[in-house]
Amino acid sequence: MARGKALDEWREWAASTIAPIEVTVFDADAFAARWTSHGIGQLRLLHLHAPAQRVTHTGQEGSSGRATPSIQLVYARQGALKTLMGGKRFTVEPGQFVLLDNTRFYQMEMETPHEAVDLMMPQGWLERYLPDPGALLARPIDTREGWGAPLGALLETMLDGLNDAPLPRSLIAEQVGSLLTLATGFHQADGKSRHRGQLARQILRRIESDFADPDLSGESVARDCGISKRYLQTLLAGSGTSFVQELNATRLDRASDLLGDPRAAGLSIAEIAYRAGFLDPGYFTRLFRKRFGITPREWRSGHAPQS
Repeated sequence: MARGKALDEWREWAASTIAPIEVTVFDADAFAARWTSHGIGQLRLLHLHAPAQRVTHTGQEGSSGRATPSIQLVYARQGALKTLMGGKRFTVEPGQFVLLDNTRFYQMEMETPHEAVDLMMPQGWLERYLPDPGALLARPIDTREGWGAPLGALLETMLDGLNDAPLPRSLIAEQVGSLLTLATGFHQADGKSRHRGQLARQILRRIESDFADPDLSGESVARDCGISKRYLQTLLAGSGTSFVQELNATRLDRASDLLGDPRAAGLSIAEIAYRAGFLDPGYFTRLFRKRFGITPREWRSGHAPQS
């Protein structure tokens, strides 16, 4: 891939994923970046290898039209990330992570080639585990000691082990939230019953196993669980999500996997949509573009981030 094309594609991808940002590359002629992206329930994980650069996040709505507030967990694997946010300057060293608010301005400068993980978490989802995420922003936390270590180990495992994970991805996201609670030192008071938690996990498992069924609905799952649809909605709202959000996220993750699978190269976009549980290809395409920033056809043709 030509250097200029690689740089343009990185800027376009970053803008659609972490939007809106401005990227300044210190040596454009030597630019060579690699990145991969994974859906984990409501979360999105971006794994980046890039040269020295400066990233300026303006904190406004991006061109993709997505305005849902989210918090980014930025984890440095190689190379220091010098950051300015809210008038505070700090450095995220390799082995540390920091929480950043995507609705606010920040600037991150990397003076050397670096490798980082960016985990994007909807604020509504995160507030189940951290009721006040704003109080924990811009505070680098070590993943090599204390309660940061289990979270660091999970982040490392997710980079290569998602396809072999023993749990559905939506439940892996729950593990991220629980470990983030411990790593940041926040301890939530006991309040929710174990039964409510078990029911919520049962619903998420049902979505993970039966997402391809176009007739799967909140009503049918509530009926099978012996609860009302209203109570099902309440249970998932307590996790910062909803049945439709989880179902669409799971279906889109499956569709993105199929679009990148050479064994499914002979399937049409409409067939991919159907196999993922969508009856309307147009609706599927709109949701896919909103989630990933590009169309299913563009994803299949190689514009999706690849390692």
